[in-house]
Amino acid sequence: MTTERVMLNDGWTCFQGANADDAAAYTATADLISILNTVDAPIVVARRDSVIVFFNKAAADVLGLSPSDIGRPFCDVSVLAGLPRLEERCSQVAASGVDSRADFRERDRWFVVRISPYTNGDRQVTGTVLTFTNVTAFRGSIDQAIYERECTKAILNTVGDPLVVLSADQRIQSGNRAFYSMFGVSRDETQGVPLYDLGGGAFELALLRTQLEEMLAGSHAFQPVEADLVLPGKGPRTLVLDARPLSFPGHSERRVLVTFQDITARKQAEAAKDLRSEAELRRSEAFLAEGQRLSVTGSFCWKVATDEITWSEQLYRIYEFEIGVPVTLERIRTRVHPGDLSVLEKMKMVGQARGGGHDFEWQYRLIMPDHSIKYLHAVAHAIRDRDGQLEYIAAVQDVTARRMSEEALAEARSELAKVARVTSLGVLTASIAHEVNQPLSGIITNASTCLRMLDADPPNVDGARETARRTIRDGNRASDVITRLRALFSKKEFTFELLDLNEVTREVIALSLSDLQRNRVALQLELAEDLPTIIGDRIQLQQVILNLLRNASDAMVDVHDRPRQLLVRTEREDGDRVRVSVRDAGVGVDPRSMNKLFDAFYTTKSDGMGIGLSVSRSIIEGHQGRLWAESNDGPGATFSFSIPSGPESVTNAAPR
Repeated sequence: MTTERVMLNDGWTCFQGANADDAAAYTATADLISILNTVDAPIVVARRDSVIVFFNKAAADVLGLSPSDIGRPFCDVSVLAGLPRLEERCSQVAASGVDSRADFRERDRWFVVRISPYTNGDRQVTGTVLTFTNVTAFRGSIDQAIYERECTKAILNTVGDPLVVLSADQRIQSGNRAFYSMFGVSRDETQGVPLYDLGGGAFELALLRTQLEEMLAGSHAFQPVEADLVLPGKGPRTLVLDARPLSFPGHSERRVLVTFQDITARKQAEAAKDLRSEAELRRSEAFLAEGQRLSVTGSFCWKVATDEITWSEQLYRIYEFEIGVPVTLERIRTRVHPGDLSVLEKMKMVGQARGGGHDFEWQYRLIMPDHSIKYLHAVAHAIRDRDGQLEYIAAVQDVTARRMSEEALAEARSELAKVARVTSLGVLTASIAHEVNQPLSGIITNASTCLRMLDADPPNVDGARETARRTIRDGNRASDVITRLRALFSKKEFTFELLDLNEVTREVIALSLSDLQRNRVALQLELAEDLPTIIGDRIQLQQVILNLLRNASDAMVDVHDRPRQLLVRTEREDGDRVRVSVRDAGVGVDPRSMNKLFDAFYTTKSDGMGIGLSVSRSIIEGHQGRLWAESNDGPGATFSFSIPSGPESVTNAAPR
């Protein structure tokens, strides 16, 4: 028998036949080759010595084998030489008769190579068959999955708070680096461990277990749970656990992501803040108590619905009650002046009249056990508590010292006003003498005439009677002058009455006319005919007008180049007010000193006291009015005052 090398399949296959004319063997081989060429996976057949004896068409197309590679060992074929230890592995398979697998990368392609033994008819292993499966796409998806997993892992490891994934039976599957670091454990130590065994059983909490079970059953609601535990190397800690459900496409198993937040520092800060707040509260209470003591101001709270009254310590001191004794309306009433209402009584009256909930002020007096009087000023503010019940917060100040000071100041101002009036008396001496001398001269003349008429023969009784009437008239005139002077310069109580301001002005001018004429002052009157009446004190208002006339006359003493014109005007102002203006043509007022004119003891006169305008301003302000000065467009200045008309214009006109 002879053997012969036969080339088949376009030279890709070498077949060793017993005889060249062995048609059956040739046909079988050709058929096998045709079948192998239909397989998409590359197939390479080699002898035991790793020499290639056959490869199919896919091997030529995919691996780039050519007919010249037949009969060459693996190490001489570049594409196969890159497969590590290929010849060694083929020898092991041929020797053991067991398949082997190897990964093979050719440029950017990945293959899984299956190495299988093949035998002859005698079941002797004569070589190996290499089958190449292209797994590039699969390997790419695997690499992508691995990459994404590693990215996810890296991202989770950057999260500062510990995270852990629980399985459906609430066992730990995986965690991030912060989780393993916080609890001082490794992945292997916690894999498959129940969450409730973590931290020495600190998470064995009924609320936590119930919520996790409900979440795994389909609920998405989870309220954070707080747990206290001791961590290795970290000591006591307070953690807040939160949870979110996890689901994965294609997987029905439910999982839960649990987060751990360490709030130990926050809890400690809150505890420290609470301590500071408590200390600050005590400090604030001490400041408040000291402030109330220094300002002699007490406070109280009154709950209207329950009649519950709470007093501050200072209010107890003001009423001179023992601190802490129950406060009742009856006890308060024992201190309140019989002619006054207590602040609580006033509150009740206000609440009934207005339906409650209004702020108000109230002043009243106390009679103390030693019969001394205290003056109190109360301010109350209405609020509503959480239940909507009305509640009053009030401050009560002891203003006795201030009241005494105000009364002393009022008395001093009254004396100062009297001094100003008496000072005016000396200036008006000549004018007063003229006013008195005129009726006295008339009386003397009329008396002499009356005597002559009675001595006549026959006596002129009718003439004497008429002369006597004139004498009586002049006597009354002199009496009126004296009466006005006594009223102006006496120290009697001020009285308020309906007044015609024009009449008040004329009376002052009558007293001042001679003095004005002596100073060569040209007086012009412009008195409004429709002037409404006012309520005020005649003497006080006359004192103001007299002071303004005197100041205007004095301001023109050194004027020699122009007429000394003095205009006195009354007029109605907008808003039911009445104005009196005194305009002179004097030296005027320095704008820089305009604001000082009404200050006490400020004067521009060499012989002035500086009290006239100050007292005048107090009088006008007591009439709810104002007094001011303006520079004229030409020479001189204008002083004006304005007061309201009507019966409600004055509350207290005493100088303040």
